[in-house]
Amino acid sequence: MRLIITEVTEMHQGNFCIAGWEAQAQRMIRPLPNGANWTAGLLQQHGIVPGATIDVVPSGQQHPSQYPHRTEDTVIVGGSITWVNAGPINWFAAAAPITHASVSAALGGQVAHNSIWQNVRQGAHIKVGAQVSSLGAVRIPRNAIQFIEEFDKLKAVLNDGTALYKLPISSRAFKSAWRQGGVPAVQQALPPSTQFHVRLGLARAFGNPPDKCYLMVNGIHG
Repeated sequence: MRLIITEVTEMHQGNFCIAGWEAQAQRMIRPLPNGANWTAGLLQQHGIVPGATIDVVPSGQQHPSQYPHRTEDTVIVGGSITWVNAGPINWFAAAAPITHASVSAALGGQVAHNSIWQNVRQGAHIKVGAQVSSLGAVRIPRNAIQFIEEFDKLKAVLNDGTALYKLPISSRAFKSAWRQGGVPAVQQALPPSTQFHVRLGLARAFGNPPDKCYLMVNGIHG
């Protein structure tokens, strides 16, 4: 299975999650080495950054996750990861990972929200068990996304042309830039293009009860 890496996101305790586009099957994959998350060492060892290409071998085992994550969760043989090239790729080419016209369309049309404040949708999520994608992307103009700090967290306000969403940022690259230099450093880290390919993904369910998977910005490419 050949994957173009689309996003590298921070999780907890030094773990990371990656996702990739399997062009042959026209689908997103969340490769899980031996069923686990990725470590910083594993990312470095295999040159895992957005735009790079790797080959992996699925183990054939089903990861014990719930939908919507089950849609893309794929257990791979840990020793099978093979670096192919570093990229970059043209994120807007015909062969690039697909983008959608709206946030809702990118995730199967089932994105709900907890509230609306000043015309911005807060707490965007998909219910656990929904058999839709947990990964997707939108194409937006450069000026359609802004960055803010809220409760010591980096967030984005994204306008997809139909609605405004406030979303936490999980991207490893942008969170690293923010920790080093705040929102100005995030602005500096953005690609220079007039259009952005914005990666979207769902966090694993949490809460009491854990029945919602909250939407995040997993990456921004241009």
